[in-house]
Amino acid sequence: MGNFSVITVSREVESLGDEVALRLSRVLGYELINREQWMALLEGHSPALSPEPPEEEGERERWMAEVGRLLEELAEKRAFVLLGRGGQRLLARCAKAFHLLVVAPVPVRLRRIMERYRQDEVTASRILAEQDRQREKFLLRFFGVDWRNPLHYHFVLNTAFYDVEESCQLVLEAMKRTRPPSLGQQESFFTREGFLEKPVVFSHPSEEEFARILDFYGIRWLYEPRTFPLEWDSEGNVVEAFAPDFYLPDFDLFIELTTQKQKLTWRKNRKVRKLKELYPEVKIKVVYARDYEHILRKFDLEDDHE
Repeated sequence: MGNFSVITVSREVESLGDEVALRLSRVLGYELINREQWMALLEGHSPALSPEPPEEEGERERWMAEVGRLLEELAEKRAFVLLGRGGQRLLARCAKAFHLLVVAPVPVRLRRIMERYRQDEVTASRILAEQDRQREKFLLRFFGVDWRNPLHYHFVLNTAFYDVEESCQLVLEAMKRTRPPSLGQQESFFTREGFLEKPVVFSHPSEEEFARILDFYGIRWLYEPRTFPLEWDSEGNVVEAFAPDFYLPDFDLFIELTTQKQKLTWRKNRKVRKLKELYPEVKIKVVYARDYEHILRKFDLEDDHE
């Protein structure tokens, strides 16, 4: 419709997102790509291409690039509705893609689960919490995105107030009224605001995980942006320096992340103390192993960390 031949539908559990996606595909005559069609699409493109992002970072980046190209090429040939699968991330730079987020308040979604599966409130609450957690964990871990952030979408639909047919009409009207983004806008759709987009090579998996958590909360960051000289020889040459892992510009704060055991961190502590002595205006915080483990437990990512 209009400038958009693709609709990506991201949805909360029991928000009617699946029903809205199906109805849109039928009204517009677009192909619906759900989980089954997704697997067939990737297998038809390359039998070796996994339907899920790989665990290893380098392989995952290659997977995202290849799948993104596949979807953009498909968008040139035919119109489709992509249900879930990280479509808002994979097609973030595709000017033909309209990104839709379907939500509903927890009490509404809870009632729908109770009615659909004939469950009591306690059981339904457990089901809803678990499915929300799994979806949040998947997109944070593999795509590094807070998928509930409305800034990632052209339109956010709350189905607490509309049925499926009314919801579809609202989406169609929004698609008609949405101006196509400029190249610059489309390119910056998923970049961290205020930063040049460039590949970041982390020294340790824990740093990558920490960066994703910062992204999840919308906290801007830079990785090792500044190196502080700490010691010089008699000729003025730097013989010791320290580059904290992260800088958070909104807090004017450096973060040094260490997952080493407490007794092995004395060298890092010594550098931090020296940095504070030489640069008293610099704010820095060390995240120790126990703090990091607490963060992983909070996000239920502890089993993924090595």
